[in-house]
Amino acid sequence: MFKELAGQYSKQVNFVVVVISDDEYSEKEIREKFGLDIPVTFDQSLAAACGVYSTPQVALIDNNSKLYYRGNYNISRYCTDKKTNFAMQAINGLLAHNQKMTFSKLALTSYGCRLANCNKN
Repeated sequence: MFKELAGQYSKQVNFVVVVISDDEYSEKEIREKFGLDIPVTFDQSLAAACGVYSTPQVALIDNNSKLYYRGNYNISRYCTDKKTNFAMQAINGLLAHNQKMTFSKLALTSYGCRLANCNKN
């Protein structure tokens, strides 16, 4: 989901992967493993400042450095339903300068999971 959003909105939104665990992977390994051409940081203070405590979560920060959205990408790990594509809805709201967006509890309650394909061999 993240890779798809980064590809679709890369001209309008600056994307960064923030690793919030003490991971044995390097920035280069993460970028190569997931085919990402965006920055990867291990600065956990950024996640903490946005209230992100588990993955996967999205934190959208507006041009005034104000947190616009913190929540799930979608209703579940493999969900592709546009009605519950919370990250895309939030990005579209931010780009439209919609300050009155509201999201359900499902969007805002982290469910946490490990990233797929993250087993070091």
